[in-house]
Amino acid sequence: MSLPTEFDFATIEIGDGATPTEVFTVSCGKTDITVNTVANSTDRFVRDCAKPGEVPTRKTKVTGKQMDVTATGLTDATAFGTEIDLVGTRANIKVKFYTDDGTDAGDLIGTVACNMLIQALNIGAPRDGDASAELTLASHGMWTYTAA
Repeated sequence: MSLPTEFDFATIEIGDGATPTEVFTVSCGKTDITVNTVANSTDRFVRDCAKPGEVPTRKTKVTGKQMDVTATGLTDATAFGTEIDLVGTRANIKVKFYTDDGTDAGDLIGTVACNMLIQALNIGAPRDGDASAELTLASHGMWTYTAA
């Protein structure tokens, strides 16, 4: 029997832009990470020249590719100032996928790396509830996936 290797959790790391060695820091508390990869397209409908009265069929043309990342979870007051200052800027981002293996760190399966625009940092701080944070990112250029 062959079973898939599943992602159990992920972390998001934000680069500081330093050269020659960039330092990546985990966005602490973001426990639910969604990576959405999309091929954008346009449609046009083409008629069969031999049967011009027939309903045309759709032809799809890829116009671009994009990746969007949303990271949600807990607020982290120590990182708030840094993360809110990043809104509207681009940074190198790493999304690391892991499996639970009984260790504190987990077993790294692979990493998506991309330069991304930090679009938004949303904080929810209800008086009678749990605070939450959401970070949204949009790709700026191509991405890579590297298996561990």
